[in-house]
Amino acid sequence: MMNARPPLIMNRTLLPLLILLTACAPEPRPPAPIGPPEVTMPAHYRWLELDQAEKLTATTPDLQILDVRMEEEIRSGQGWIAKAMHTSYLDDNRHYLETLDRTKPYLVYCALGPRSELTAAEMAKMGFKSVSLLKGGFNTWLRAGKPVVK
Repeated sequence: MMNARPPLIMNRTLLPLLILLTACAPEPRPPAPIGPPEVTMPAHYRWLELDQAEKLTATTPDLQILDVRMEEEIRSGQGWIAKAMHTSYLDDNRHYLETLDRTKPYLVYCALGPRSELTAAEMAKMGFKSVSLLKGGFNTWLRAGKPVVK
């Protein structure tokens, strides 16, 4: 008859090692948050409702309009707000922002709002004095039937 070995867990030399390894295992980490990072902007940076943004474009001659949508979004045929300059948030946005006049007022928009908020936060770090963001982004502008350039 053959000598049977006890199961691995019952082995007296391996059991203390298994307990030690279990006790020394690192604590499980909570999952990383999903979504865009928290954004902090100066109090004088503001979100504008559609009517406020339209009024700003009509009454501020030196207003700079900054479209931070991706190139594909602009080429989709929906157009852009008149006089808007384009820089994709996902491309070398900071390099482009460094070329702009920090003393002029800006209206920043993307398709929905989050990328314009991240861009405005970067502009705040760079010392831009007056930045407004279009609440709801270009999609809100378009749905309201506001004028666009194609």
